[in-house]
Amino acid sequence: MAGTSRGNPQGVYAAVDPAHGNDQSELLGTPQFSFRNRPLDRTQSYSIVPEAGRSLLQSRVDHQDFVTWQEGGGEEQEQADSLGESLPVPAASKKYDHPTICGIDKRPFFPTVLIVSLLWSMGMTWLQSLVVSDLFGGTSGVNVFFLFVYTATIGTALHTSLSNPGLMPEEAFRKWQDGRTTLPKRAHKHWLYRRPVLRFHQYCRWVTNCVGLRNHRSYMLMLIGFVTISISDVLIDLLLVPVHLSRGAYGSELLCLVHLLYSAYFAWYATPLLRQHAAFVMRNELTQEWKRDDYYVVYDEHGNKTHVNDLDTEDYNRLFDEFQYDPSLNPYDKGWVHNCLVFWTTSRHDEEQAGDF
Repeated sequence: MAGTSRGNPQGVYAAVDPAHGNDQSELLGTPQFSFRNRPLDRTQSYSIVPEAGRSLLQSRVDHQDFVTWQEGGGEEQEQADSLGESLPVPAASKKYDHPTICGIDKRPFFPTVLIVSLLWSMGMTWLQSLVVSDLFGGTSGVNVFFLFVYTATIGTALHTSLSNPGLMPEEAFRKWQDGRTTLPKRAHKHWLYRRPVLRFHQYCRWVTNCVGLRNHRSYMLMLIGFVTISISDVLIDLLLVPVHLSRGAYGSELLCLVHLLYSAYFAWYATPLLRQHAAFVMRNELTQEWKRDDYYVVYDEHGNKTHVNDLDTEDYNRLFDEFQYDPSLNPYDKGWVHNCLVFWTTSRHDEEQAGDF
C-alpha cells in the first residue's frame, strides 16, 4: 500500500503510518500533495443512513475532482513550489479548480462570497415578507424563522472558520515531537497548523479552516442551515415569482428570479454535501478515514471479502465502484443512534479530551 498511486491518476501517495493511519509526510510537516478519492454514495451498511445525492456529481472523475476541490485541492503544486520541490506527475486540469479568480488568490474568495451571499439572501426576506403579507395577511412568523436560521447559519460558519479546530495541546505536542508519546488516535498533522488537529475530519476551503474536534459540530450545523435556507427560499420564491409577474412589478420580479436561481443552485450544491456528512456522523467515520478506505471491503462471487487496501492496483481500479463499508472494521461505530448521541453530546472542550471517540 505504501507509496502506490492506485486509484489516483492525479499523483502519488505518501507512506501511511500503520499505527495511527497518518501520512508520514504530513507528520513531518510536509503537505500531502494528493489522496485517493472515491464516489460519494458508498453507504450500504445501514438502510437508514442517507446516500449522497448524485445531482451534482455524475461521474467518477467528478467525484474525485470535487472532493479534492472541496478540501482545497489543486493547491498541491503551489505547496510543493513553496518547499522547492516538484510533483512527480504534472497535475491535470480539474473541472472545479481555478488557480486564481481575476488574477487574485482564490483562497480568501470563497469564505467572502459565502458570507456576502448569505447576507444578500437574508436581505431579500423583506421583499418576500411584503408579498407573503399581501397573500396571507401576516409575516411575523416567517420573519422570525428566517432571522433565526440566517443568524444561526452565519454564526456557525464564522465559528467554524475562526475557531480553534482542536489543536493538540502544546505540552502534549512537545512530548510527541520528542518521541515520549504517540499521536492520539484520529489526530492528523495538516499543513495549515504547526500542531496536529485532534479528531481531524477534513479541511474546508469555504471556511479556510480545518474541521476537527472543536468545530465539527458547528460545521454540521452550518450545513444544516445551508440546506434549510436554500430549500425554504426556493419554495417561497416559487410562490413570489408568479405573483410579481401578474402585478407587473418587473423590478421585484427580476430580484425574485435571481434569488430563486441562487437558492436553487445553493440547494443543489449543499444537499448532497449534507447527506454525505450526515452519513459520516451516523457511521462515526471521518473524511480522513473515508479517503484512506480504512473501513471498506469488496466481495468476490463466493461472498469472501477483501479489504480494499489489500487489492493490487489493477483490481483496485476495476472494483472501484463496488467498495462497501464494513462496520466491523470501524472500532468507533456502535450503531447510528449511539454514534449520533456521541457526536452531539460528548464534551469537546476538556483539556484532556483527545478526540479518540
